[in-house]
Amino acid sequence: ESQPDAVARIHAAGRQEAAAIATLNKRIVETLGLKVPSLGVGSTPTCSRPPPEGFPGINEMHPGNFCYYDVMQEKIGACSESDIAVRVITRVIGHYPARNLILVDLGWTGCSKQGEACHYGRIEGHPELVIGGLKQEAGLLKSVGDSKLDFTKYPLGMVLRVEPYHSCAH
Repeated sequence: ESQPDAVARIHAAGRQEAAAIATLNKRIVETLGLKVPSLGVGSTPTCSRPPPEGFPGINEMHPGNFCYYDVMQEKIGACSESDIAVRVITRVIGHYPARNLILVDLGWTGCSKQGEACHYGRIEGHPELVIGGLKQEAGLLKSVGDSKLDFTKYPLGMVLRVEPYHSCAH
């Protein structure tokens, strides 16, 4: 999906959220005679890419994790890679040359079970590596396309930085 298409889709979602809340508010006022002091909408994408006209009648925004962002938000067009602030630090703790895998001390408790189809995120500065699987407290890295790894490039104790797929899901 192109960036303009993604942004247009996010704008449409924001408009739909605001319209739904306005409709609900109108029903509450008309049916129950209650005044709703706070009308809120939002998510990371709609906070990051609000419709140009804003959110008329809305006085509260629920921004999600827009101050951190993650790979999922980048993929849906809410941000660019350079906007992703959160990183999960992991260390190389083992080599499995026969299986062409690297063991790291990062499991789903550290970066989330979400995003398996997208390799749980991205390893900063190492486009040749992806997370091939996660256990609770450990993970396995593999090469993109299953090319042969040069284990000397990833010595035991090496620190890697992961841009998680979803930074607010554990």
